[in-house]
Amino acid sequence: MTLIDEKTKREINSCYILGRLADESDPDHIPALGVDRKSVTKSHRNDVIVFYLQAVSDEPKLLKNTLEKQQKDCYVSFDDRNYRYLQSIKYYDQTDKVHYLREHLEGKLILFKPKLSVRNDNTGHRYHYNFEIVLVSDDTAENNYYVAVPQVKKGVPAARFERSLLDKSPVQLPEYPSYMEVPEFILCDGHLYFIPEQDILETGNNINLYYARKPHLIKKLPLSDLQDFWDHMKCAYRELGFLSDQYASLLRDKFHHQGKSIVHVDAPATAPKKEDKPKVPETLSESDFISRLKFFAEEEELIYQEEEALVNFHTALKTGNMAVLGGMSGTGKTQLVLLYAKALGLKKDENLLIVPISPAYTEPSDILGYHNHQMGLYMESETGLVSFLERASLHKNELHMVLFDEMNLGQVEHYFSPFVSLLEMPKDQRELQLFSKDAICHNKNQNRVIPIHDNILFVGTANFDETTKDFSNRMLDRMNVIFLEKLGFGASLEKETEKKDFDKQTKVNRKIYREDWVSKPASLEEHEISLLDRLHELMKEYDSQTGVSFRIAKGIGMYLSNIPEVSEGNPFVTRQTGLDYQIKQRILTKIRGHREQIQELVGTYELDSNKYQPGLIARLLMEEGDGEEEFKSSINFLKQKAKEITRNGYAL
Repeated sequence: MTLIDEKTKREINSCYILGRLADESDPDHIPALGVDRKSVTKSHRNDVIVFYLQAVSDEPKLLKNTLEKQQKDCYVSFDDRNYRYLQSIKYYDQTDKVHYLREHLEGKLILFKPKLSVRNDNTGHRYHYNFEIVLVSDDTAENNYYVAVPQVKKGVPAARFERSLLDKSPVQLPEYPSYMEVPEFILCDGHLYFIPEQDILETGNNINLYYARKPHLIKKLPLSDLQDFWDHMKCAYRELGFLSDQYASLLRDKFHHQGKSIVHVDAPATAPKKEDKPKVPETLSESDFISRLKFFAEEEELIYQEEEALVNFHTALKTGNMAVLGGMSGTGKTQLVLLYAKALGLKKDENLLIVPISPAYTEPSDILGYHNHQMGLYMESETGLVSFLERASLHKNELHMVLFDEMNLGQVEHYFSPFVSLLEMPKDQRELQLFSKDAICHNKNQNRVIPIHDNILFVGTANFDETTKDFSNRMLDRMNVIFLEKLGFGASLEKETEKKDFDKQTKVNRKIYREDWVSKPASLEEHEISLLDRLHELMKEYDSQTGVSFRIAKGIGMYLSNIPEVSEGNPFVTRQTGLDYQIKQRILTKIRGHREQIQELVGTYELDSNKYQPGLIARLLMEEGDGEEEFKSSINFLKQKAKEITRNGYAL
């Protein structure tokens, strides 16, 4: 019997299967691990219940092809192997556990992950097919078979997805490992895509990456043409859902008659004239810059989420005056800033300055220095910030960056106060005053004021725990706080091997960064303005000094209007996803305090059952987005706040 290596077993365990309680009318397929061959029964072990599931959706190919598992062969679990889920339904409080579990699961769809464990008996079978319950859902129709419908990584626009398919570049299906059959349907940005043949897609090195071999055979339909689509979606979980085979059959017919190819044939491309010379690009494209940033990260074996880390950080910084990277220690905050500086072409001690913040910093002189009136000398701080700013003011078309590392170890509003208002002033009025015009200063070449141009990028890193200081609302009003999340160790071992030529050399100057890449004025759509107004009303009810200011609204408009594009009209992330990021980073970061202050806004979290009861803000976002998916990052952030309240009685 074939043995499976541990890596493959772990990857098989990441697959999702839809199942039901085992069919008791065919008991030969139910293993004899209990006192009788029932779908739920007592096991031969004292006080332990065993129960069985049978798959009603595709299973990993390896189980069928290598281990020769039949679809009717059962998955098995003892109640102590699914403790977390059973605890959430109060299973352990019941007297008749067999009856209670059967009643809970009978006639339901059960989404689960397969768990392979080695068998030690002499049956000829090498593995037990165990399982971990993910969720349970009602299904009144009780169909016999379901088709998995994975979704492209959140935030990827339809145009970008199609471009990747046509270019045979990798596309990521986060919850659909390549151990499964090639999906027949894929969701992306309000469209459903139809893959009529298995060999249209092939898998890459990463278990969640797919490439199109025959993109011309892929068809699409907008979900607006499938008005009952979501009514048929079952067991939707993260970026995955299931459709009954009957409904899938109707979709196949609809695609056959109405589906449109993703290959655009509106107008034939005009062949270039022989005498035409290839045009030399006048500027570095943002697409090349982001590819460069990602390439440098992979060279250092650092893996970041492309959309919510790389693209989001870049967009926030280029459209604002300051961005702060937050998150738990070890998520690569400082490394990302240094990689970003490298991608811009900046070098330490030339146009990149790193200022490690000390808890002892309490006033501006700690980072700038001070004027000694008795000696008539300006005594610059050891940080070297003043000299750096002076150099930047003399080279206005050259980008410079200041990194305030561990920014909130000190009280930011105190030592950073000269910059707080300065960065909000018109560009031609930003002047940092070091000493008064009447002061006597004998320093050669020491200017009294330093112009602060928009060729300087201010970046901070921050941890949020009991050792650090809170950012005030005044500071949060003026910057994006971007939380980096640790990727799973398995994901960090896999790289998206996208081999494309891109510009690795061109240095980014101020014109490229502030003009070519920020070419559109701030703009908000009517529904976005309405949502921001409603968020403001909710927040000011709990604290009249917080909410959504005009400054925040303008900053969000600038961000959304200037999301980078892979190619013309093809953004890296959808505008909706950008709005989700901005609500999390510019608005929800203001919500902190004790349970009595913010629980109604944030919601509650039951740690035992792992259930979140949405508060006022989450309910508003769910109503606006017709569920959790549209504002997934913001709602997950609120869930985390609710967990903090449950554990600590307050949220930072």
